[in-house]
Amino acid sequence: MSLQLYIDKLSNLRAARANGRARPHKICMMLAVADLIENGHISTNKINYDNELKSRFTFYFDQLKQGNDANSPFLPFHHLESEKYWHLAFRSDRDEKNYRLKSASAARVEKYVYHAYLDVQLFEYLRSQNSAIHLRAALSTNIDQLEEQFGRWMKLQGKSDKTIKNYIGAMKSSLSNWANDAHITNKSLISVASYFEYKTITTKLRELNEFKANDKRGKGMYSAALNAYSAFLEDVTQVETQFDIEEILAQPNISNTTKATLVNTRLGQGGFRQELICLWGGCSITNYQNTDFLIASHIKPWKEASNSERLDKYNGLLLLANLDKAFDRGYISFLDTGKIVISEKLAEPEVLGINSKMRVSLQRFHQEYLAFHREQVFRYSA
Repeated sequence: MSLQLYIDKLSNLRAARANGRARPHKICMMLAVADLIENGHISTNKINYDNELKSRFTFYFDQLKQGNDANSPFLPFHHLESEKYWHLAFRSDRDEKNYRLKSASAARVEKYVYHAYLDVQLFEYLRSQNSAIHLRAALSTNIDQLEEQFGRWMKLQGKSDKTIKNYIGAMKSSLSNWANDAHITNKSLISVASYFEYKTITTKLRELNEFKANDKRGKGMYSAALNAYSAFLEDVTQVETQFDIEEILAQPNISNTTKATLVNTRLGQGGFRQELICLWGGCSITNYQNTDFLIASHIKPWKEASNSERLDKYNGLLLLANLDKAFDRGYISFLDTGKIVISEKLAEPEVLGINSKMRVSLQRFHQEYLAFHREQVFRYSA
């Protein structure tokens, strides 16, 4: 089957629906599998229902869940079989018969299913950097109710209700109207789920005189709205991570072993994450200890760090998702004493569970990295 046919299939997942919206489980499972193929955890066409898969599923699910969506990775592991390119291998014929007698559950998947596997051609496409990035983009087009998802995402970034309302309003009305009138697209911008399609549209939109004039009058509000939606799509599709991985693989002067280690680190997996778990024991700020919910976060950003700094455990914090995002975006940082510093640009930090009494226990090896973060990443009010 051609790449385009798989792109079409992944663009049209048959997702379960509730309250008029598509549930995100199948999207999250396929994105998780794509990540694990890329980092080498899945090296052959055998998808085990293991902790790595469940953890990566949770990473995406936490971004896309709504309402009463349950973190149940066994559901898409089972139901993706209806997509025809996802298959289940059972431990025996008898196990398959027993498995299909009742509804799926985590226990039944673990007891009866040996592993899942993909169409051979799809697996090969996902192993290729060139084709995998298009398959990821196809998956993102299944994201339902983008306006609501975008609003929830901005809330997690610490945006105020007023800012959220203004950005969504601009995306739905003025920005979409200008793009439509200039025949750049006939869509509402807030309905675009593909990062690459969105970048193509907005690159042309930013060149319009009408956009430039209104953006100047609005003191950059329209640019800020476009940038926020771009960052939202980047987060969902992890496209920036894909670019970083391509950069790693293209480096001629490092060994394949080092490349594999760096790829795992960029994906938040492997030795770097394990070293942070051993070093911190839980969230570096709250001490919350369920590692399924913790993200390995670089202090000195990936793009600014050398390969050795990217792998240095002292260039890392282990954080809950909301704290990771605030730290990564420069809304919080830490003094040499470990005391938190909160940017005045973070609206309603208490909504994110952030308060001025928070602190981290630092070692001297952290200081240089945190100094860089305060100087280059933290958002000062001036």
